[in-house]
Amino acid sequence: MTNETNNEDTKPFITIDDVQINVEDLPEEGQGVFVRLQRLNQKKANLTLDLEELQAGINFFSDRIVSIVNGAEPQASEDDVEVVDEELSESNDSD
Repeated sequence: MTNETNNEDTKPFITIDDVQINVEDLPEEGQGVFVRLQRLNQKKANLTLDLEELQAGINFFSDRIVSIVNGAEPQASEDDVEVVDEELSESNDSD
C-alpha cells in the first residue's frame, strides 16, 4: 500500500482507536457529528487567525503609545488643538 493519495479518490475519514473509518460508513447520526466537528474545527481555526490579528493590533498600538510617551513624535500643543477645533467648526458650518 502506498501513501500517495489522489484528491478525486480521497474520501473524508475519521480515525478512532487507530482505525480509519470512512465517514460514509458511519451511521447517519455519526455523519452529522462528523460534520459538526468539521465546522467547529474550522471556527477554531478562524478564531485563531482573528486572535493573531487582534494581538498584532494590540502590539502596534502599545508600541505606538510608548513611542508617543517617550517623545518619538512631536506632541500637539494646546494651540494646535484649538486650531483643529476651529477648523472642525468651520467645516461643520459649511455643511
